[in-house]
Amino acid sequence: MQENNAKVKSLYKALCLLDYFDAKKPELGIKELSDMSGMLKSSVYNILSTFQMCGFIEKNQASGKYRLGKKLLTLSNILYSTDHPKAIIKPYMDKLAEECQETVYLAVPSGTEIIYIEGAYPPGIMSARLIVGVKANMYCTGVGKAILANSDENLFERVVAKGLKAFTSYTLTSEIALKNELITTKERGYAIDNMEHEYGIRCVSVPVFNSSGQLFGAMSISGPSLRVMDEKVALFAQELQRATNDMRSILK
Repeated sequence: MQENNAKVKSLYKALCLLDYFDAKKPELGIKELSDMSGMLKSSVYNILSTFQMCGFIEKNQASGKYRLGKKLLTLSNILYSTDHPKAIIKPYMDKLAEECQETVYLAVPSGTEIIYIEGAYPPGIMSARLIVGVKANMYCTGVGKAILANSDENLFERVVAKGLKAFTSYTLTSEIALKNELITTKERGYAIDNMEHEYGIRCVSVPVFNSSGQLFGAMSISGPSLRVMDEKVALFAQELQRATNDMRSILK
């Protein structure tokens, strides 16, 4: 959402400060946030002080910088535990992970990006990677391309307008190349991330629709490129399509 569309612009600007905190910059100071947001330092301080009072922000007394507060963790736990569509999809993900012996991810659109909301892993394998809540670009991930290929033209234009940054030498950074890839994706019914976001990782993804035919998100099977060869791509796509077709009638 753009600021011009916000009903309460001051609240919009305040909440946007939270987006500057990420895994690479978990702690930020007043000046840093002021420079990043373009807001006055006094305004940033007042907002952070209010967030701190409500538990959304904490201050590291040693460094003098701020970090996200535990109130957000409480809210995310409520969201995670009451997400009914995810609860329906998770058993299918677990079964796929066991049968295919690879990691299965579930993601939904978040603006021009995707956000991972669930992961399933083969029995006996615990991923060290925390995926829930992680955001990624649409144009270079399997789940992102599956969503983008089944969305309207406006979303494609907004994604392209933000820029097609290269993460690897395989990333599609041309608007025409990406457009053609999405046409192919739509025609065959599944997307492929051929090490476009991370070297050594290949994944297959299909869109997830609910019983009304609305796009909910996308589900993928991901693994090392040396294991996910062409013959497995076709097999994984078939298994993903079978699972999403089975769950569709009960997904509201």
